[in-house]
Amino acid sequence: MADIFFITGCARSGTTALVKMLNSSQNATVFVEQKPNLCIDARDLYRGILKDPKQTIREAKSEPIQKVLSGGLKYGDKNPNYLPFIPYIAELWDCKFLFPVRDGREVVRSLMDWHDFYRQKFPHSGVFAMQEDDPDSPVDSPEQDWWDYSRLRPNPGNPYFEEWQQLSRFEKCAWHWANFNRTALELLSQLDRQRWLQVDMKSLDRSKMGEIFNFLGLDGFNADQIGEMISARINSLQERAGLSDKFPRWTDWTPVQRNAFDRIAGDMMARVVY
Repeated sequence: MADIFFITGCARSGTTALVKMLNSSQNATVFVEQKPNLCIDARDLYRGILKDPKQTIREAKSEPIQKVLSGGLKYGDKNPNYLPFIPYIAELWDCKFLFPVRDGREVVRSLMDWHDFYRQKFPHSGVFAMQEDDPDSPVDSPEQDWWDYSRLRPNPGNPYFEEWQQLSRFEKCAWHWANFNRTALELLSQLDRQRWLQVDMKSLDRSKMGEIFNFLGLDGFNADQIGEMISARINSLQERAGLSDKFPRWTDWTPVQRNAFDRIAGDMMARVVY
């Protein structure tokens, strides 16, 4: 059974909460974006300009993986930046993948709130706040905001490439969610189906977490503890900063917002059964 697993899902999809639940196991250490974060490398790979992806991911992960395995534990790590590295990770290690998916409308709402949160702490930062998103932005290099740089944008040839700067942040977040999941499904579908598991975060309950533990070969599943963690709002703005949600939930969106989301991400919503 594989002793290594990776979790890659779109930001704000519940991946951090999933890690905390998996860390309740007795035989694994699961990290949240263990350094190096690969922000610049992942986006460059997605753009097709990273010279040696296989060597990049080997150098980043070999030592930390071996350190955990030598201690007799399974190794896990979650990072959205593993997305374009999936084929190389699968080739280098006998490993499994978890692919968490959250309702795209909730992801967009959360990303909009996190943009405001970032801007309060770091005026130069944000979600889709670089010069490639807005010509008036002072952020014009990956090193100035590597996490924002790591977020997917349309490459040349994508239908949204030419109009990207004219899209609202709301529309950009919808595109990002849909395209992240589309890319993940395309890459994961090339692997043996026994190597990856799609996790519907909306319907996640004790029983399904038990299935995930079994899939990964984790010991020490505690249904009551997991139930409490599922009920908690792990990594929400409320937990992180004591802030309430500001951007409206999708049930309160305007017709213009609903139509924009459906136009950009409706096909992916149907594909992931929302």
